[in-house]
Amino acid sequence: MSTTEERPTEIEAKFTLADAELLRKLAKKDATIPGYRFHDALAIEQRDIYLDTPEYRLLRYGYQLRARVRDGQWLATLKSRTMGSDAGIYQRLEIEEPLGAANCPVSIDDLPEPIVDALAGIVDEDQALDVICVLDQTRWTREISPAPSGRVRASKAILATLSLDESVIRQSVAGAALARLYEIEIELAKGVDIAELHVLADRFMGAYPLTPSDESKLVRALGVISRHPIEAPENWQGLHPAMHMGEACRIIWREQLTKLLLHEAGVRYDHDIECVHQARVAIRRARAAARIYQDYFKPKAVKGYLKHLRRTARLLGAVRDMDVAIARLEDYQRKTRKHSAGDLQMTLEEWRAKRAAAHHALVTWLDSAKYAKFVTDFLYFCQTPGAGIIDMTARAGEDVTPFQVRHVTPAMLLTNFARVRSYEICFDQPQETPVETLHRLRIACKYLRYNLEFVADLLGKESKDIVDLLRKLQDDLGDLNDAVVSKELLAAGNHRDAQKGALGYKQAQEKIVEKLRSQMRGDFARFVAEENRVRLLSAIAKI
Repeated sequence: MSTTEERPTEIEAKFTLADAELLRKLAKKDATIPGYRFHDALAIEQRDIYLDTPEYRLLRYGYQLRARVRDGQWLATLKSRTMGSDAGIYQRLEIEEPLGAANCPVSIDDLPEPIVDALAGIVDEDQALDVICVLDQTRWTREISPAPSGRVRASKAILATLSLDESVIRQSVAGAALARLYEIEIELAKGVDIAELHVLADRFMGAYPLTPSDESKLVRALGVISRHPIEAPENWQGLHPAMHMGEACRIIWREQLTKLLLHEAGVRYDHDIECVHQARVAIRRARAAARIYQDYFKPKAVKGYLKHLRRTARLLGAVRDMDVAIARLEDYQRKTRKHSAGDLQMTLEEWRAKRAAAHHALVTWLDSAKYAKFVTDFLYFCQTPGAGIIDMTARAGEDVTPFQVRHVTPAMLLTNFARVRSYEICFDQPQETPVETLHRLRIACKYLRYNLEFVADLLGKESKDIVDLLRKLQDDLGDLNDAVVSKELLAAGNHRDAQKGALGYKQAQEKIVEKLRSQMRGDFARFVAEENRVRLLSAIAKI
């Protein structure tokens, strides 16, 4: 089988838009970009059906599989989900082949041979395929050439193809429209240097209000699907006030599970520690939702899911903790290299070995049959309204028990805020608050922040200011905790490094802790201040 480097690649720049206005403008004959010539626009209607196994194995290993039908002709396309650059530039594997059967594949064996070969070792040929997303697209395409200069004739060479896409998102082939995406793609022609694409992208961003995209259409569409309540109207995202608290939790779980799956390939292969961080954030939010909302489910219905969420969180946490400790030590080494080069190198190698062992344990779990079953079952549970819900409808003559978002959330937010504010007594005392107590404050801040973010769309503009203040306090507490953990890891090591280096690093972490203690006092005071309390009450009143 050929290596990835030998496979065909797609090189393109991607930009997102808020609406279709700019698409229409760029499709017109008089649209221009300095230094380039647009050829006539060609309108195309096409349907893209994205497929995966029931446990989302392709997505989790960094691939996206698409069956496209246009004018009755079917094409199968396999792409790797490589992240783009800050300028929205993508370079990734792309294999595109006609589908002989001229219909949507239902198993891996139905795909063209080059795609089956590329997926060997990841999925079996008899593995079933499910529809995970459908995009109905109206696409205008325009070829781009260099513009003529002076007496020089316009070049016939095609540099790139401009695609202007308006997409309707559906969850299934016969599903209702959930939302619309607007996107611009500039795909580099074969053999053209990638530097040309960077220049083109810069020219487009200089001429039009464009936002470089770091996500594929599929990733954006799955995000929309995960936040869209079943049977909600088009463009509705997130919770609504009259929703059962259990159904609200189901939406949150679905969104966080989707994010977890989308980051899994990066967790497996990428050296960018942000992938592990984002996966851990997703699992933390899912567990926070369980703590906040789980009383509205029958315990047996969610017990197994919560168990697997805990295990995944523990394994991700072990890797993330080592990533943070290693990054802090490497940063310290860079700052002190002239004075103590190599003093802590053996400690660093020891931590890297611990990180490698933790990562191996995590990937072993992600590869397991138990995890695959958890993903399949939990996805189905999150897509099935009513599953596991406690019926809290009052019978005649009974008291009404609050169970809707609008009735339960206000008191819940105030209770969580009060829990954070209760730590005022710690800051009123002259002695230093123990780090163990500050860790409990950090946990209280975390649950309040998640509680706020879960219902942010219902709280109005005030919620952003509230969360921003809380995030600042939470960041201080997190950095303080990281410094404490680094000290503890150093103390628990094999002490093979020079004592002077270890002592210097310990003292550096202690200085960070003291600085953060002082900084945190002001951030805490601003968060619990009367102005912010009024802001919170005003936001809650909107639910």
